[in-house]
Amino acid sequence: MTNMNIEKTTTTARLQQRSKKCQIRNPEPFLVTAGGKIKCRRCVGVSSRTKKQCGHVALKTSKVSRCKFHSGCATGPRTKEGIEAIRKANTTFGNFTKEAIAERRKKFAELNELAVTLGINFRRKSKPL
Repeated sequence: MTNMNIEKTTTTARLQQRSKKCQIRNPEPFLVTAGGKIKCRRCVGVSSRTKKQCGHVALKTSKVSRCKFHSGCATGPRTKEGIEAIRKANTTFGNFTKEAIAERRKKFAELNELAVTLGINFRRKSKPL
C-alpha cells in the first residue's frame, strides 16, 4: 500500500467512527407528554456532547423524524424551472417584479427630465449649499 492509500483509509475510518458515535442503538420513537395523554413522534437526533437522544418533538412534515433543530436547512430550488415556479408563486402584489421595477425606473427618469427642464427640485432631501 502506498502512503496515499493509508491516509485515505484512516480518514474513512475516522469518519465512520465519528458517525457511529452520534447514533443511538434503539431510539425512542414516541414522546409521551401531559401525563400520558399526548403521544407524538420524537426526534432521533443525538447530542454530540452527552450522546443522548434529542428531547424535542419531531416535525409533522419530517420524513426522518427530526425536530426543527436537527432537520437541516432547506436549500431551495436548484433548477431554472423550480426558481421560476417559486418566483411566480411568491408574487403577492407584483410591486417588486423585474417588469415593475423597470417601469418605475423609466417613469422616474421621465420625471427627472421634466424637473430639470422646469428647474424644480422634487427630491425630499435637499443638499446643503
